[in-house]
Order: sequence, then C-alpha cells, then structure tokens
Amino acid sequence: MQTPGRFQKSATAPPPKSGGCGRGPIVLVGASARAAAESAQIAGFSPIVIDQFGDRETVAAAHQWHSLDEIRVSDTTAVLDRIVGDTPIAIVGGLQGGYQWLVRPANGGPGRRFWGASPERFASCDEVDFLRGLAANATARFPESRQGAVTEPGWLIKHRASSGGLGVSYCKDDQPIPDNAILQRPVRGAICGASFLGLGDRALLLGLCRLLKKRIAPFPFVFAGAVGPIPISGAVCQSLRRLGTAFCQTAPITGPFNIDVAIDHDSVTLLEVNPRWSASMELVERAWSETSGEPCSMFDRPADWERRIGAASQGRDAPSRVGKTVFVKRVLFARDDRTIWPVDFDRRTRQGCWEWKDVPRQPIRVHRHEPLATLITRLDRMSLRSAFRVMV
Repeated sequence: MQTPGRFQKSATAPPPKSGGCGRGPIVLVGASARAAAESAQIAGFSPIVIDQFGDRETVAAAHQWHSLDEIRVSDTTAVLDRIVGDTPIAIVGGLQGGYQWLVRPANGGPGRRFWGASPERFASCDEVDFLRGLAANATARFPESRQGAVTEPGWLIKHRASSGGLGVSYCKDDQPIPDNAILQRPVRGAICGASFLGLGDRALLLGLCRLLKKRIAPFPFVFAGAVGPIPISGAVCQSLRRLGTAFCQTAPITGPFNIDVAIDHDSVTLLEVNPRWSASMELVERAWSETSGEPCSMFDRPADWERRIGAASQGRDAPSRVGKTVFVKRVLFARDDRTIWPVDFDRRTRQGCWEWKDVPRQPIRVHRHEPLATLITRLDRMSLRSAFRVMV
C-alpha cells in the first residue's frame, strides 16, 4: 500500500486455477487492489490492476498494473480506453469521490462493461432511504439517520463516497451537516463485515469477520484489519441471509459483495452495503480453502461455491462456522515520518508465524498515519495481542 511507481507488468502471466482454463483478463479498480488481484488470479483471471499503491504483491499478482492517481489526473476517458478496451471492469475497493469517472464512454461510443455492480449501483447504496428500506425488508435494524439537518454532539457524521472509515467522525457542536453527508446515531454491538456471493436475485453467505479499527486524528473508525471468519449464531446467520437476498432482489447482482453490520447478541443492525470485493474477504477465502481442500476465490463461478457449501454443510449451517481456522489481518500504520525499505519486512518474519502483504517494492518515504504494509496470520499460531505488537 505504498506510493506507486510507473506502469509495471508482471514477468509472467498469472496461472489459471489448477485443472481449469484461463478466464481471460479482468480490470480491477480500487484504492488498494492487491487482495482482489490475488483472488482473481486464483480464479483463473489475468488481472489488469488500477490502484494507488502498486506494491510488491500487487505487481506480482497483476498481468498489468497502472497508477490510479496518474489516470485520474489525466484525460481519463482516453487513458482508460487504451487500458480497458472491451474488458469488463470490477470495482474492488473504496475510492474517495466515487466511481462515476469510470463510466464515461469514449468518443460517444458505448459505455464500459462492469463485472458485478456498476458505479450507478454504488451511488444508490449510499442513500439513506435505500438502506432503511433494505433493513425493513430483511427485518433488521437500521440506525436513526438524518440528512439536511443540524448536527448533534455524540452522533456520527458519515460522508458519502468515502471508504475505510476516513469519512466517519463524531459531531462536536451544532452546525449544518456537510453536503453529501448524513447524520447517524451510534449503535451498540460488534462491527462486522459479512461476505456474500450474489447469484442474481439471491445470495450465498460465505462468512463473517470482526472488523478492527484505529483512530487517526478526528476519524475513530479507520479500517485497521479484521479477524475471522468468526462463529455466529443461527439467528444472526438467518438475519444476514435475509439482508443478502433482500439486497440482490433490489437489482440482480452476480459476484462478491459485502454488508457491514453491528451485532449485539442476536440483534443485527445494518450499517452499509458495499456491492464489491471487500478487504476481509481474503480471510474468508483462506478458511474455505482449508475446509474444501482446494484454492477458493470470491471470483469463482457460483456453481463452485454452491458445491462447496453443500459439501461442508452435511446437515449443519456451514457459514455459521467456516472450518476451524480463524485468521488475523492487521494493517500497520507509520508512527512517524520515515523512509521504509522492502527488506525491513523480510527481516521481521519469524519462523513462518505470519506473512507480509502490501509491501513496498522500493524504498519510499511515508508520513505519520500512512499505511506501511499488512500482516496476515492464523490465530492458532499467533495471538491477536502478539500480532498488534509487531513493529517495523
């Protein structure tokens, strides 16, 4: 997750899944697309990645890599036409400012093709009325929310078209709600991300992860990793399934999507819907890979996932507990301004207890609170406390 260099191309094309055939190219767009690129590679795709960081593992997983920042400050339409052509685009990460710049057709020609949700679908998922109606259809709770009102101390201001918790902060005094933001009452419960695979007008629940957060300046909910998949009760499992299917029935969707919820005992409160790949999904994939004995990807065909769930269930509710292994994903942030080197991370790996992802591929200067890299480990090999004591 470091400042990108210029265009890179991997030395070798990513191999298709063992025993399968290549599924061709797919364009992945997001602030950080490493995990999605690795997943798409497992599923047999040749990922063309557009993200901000171009780190070591992203470039290794990508058939091509392009700088998101360079594209967005250029003539986006012409540059994207050269990169994308008629290849489908999958949005796989949050972007400050939204995704509308992706839909502009070139020279008055046909619009671009999207794998999964379109940018218009993303915009609708931010609307309070949509989320409130979705929760009602699934008999889930939804926080009291307002638009166009005056802030109230202790409530949350949530900016639309933000991601990773960087647009969520507490109100401090009475003032107008900023444009393109909502006011929301905080809720009780553990904040979790549920991973789904859309099958058109219905969804498969594949796992639930507890989300980890970090305070950075005025933002107390910055995404800092995840733990999971975690066991969930039958009641929570059914509530999540209703939410997933209710979302698909608003407009059919095929592919991975995420729903963030607050869970308080058996009560589920809907927080937001991300109709795309989400950062905790790589933990769910790892657990399913161990359970099924085969590499699993959220980009796999729906029939593959229906087969896995059928084999894993055997009379039990498979998504309530995916196997026995729980994984930890921790994003490391810089404590001060400094220069970091790729070798700094290689030196800090101890006897295979954890692995590094999102490592810079060249020395780079970072500022305080900027992400350094991502640590991933199994909870049976390293405690959560130990994982958060690792420093670079």
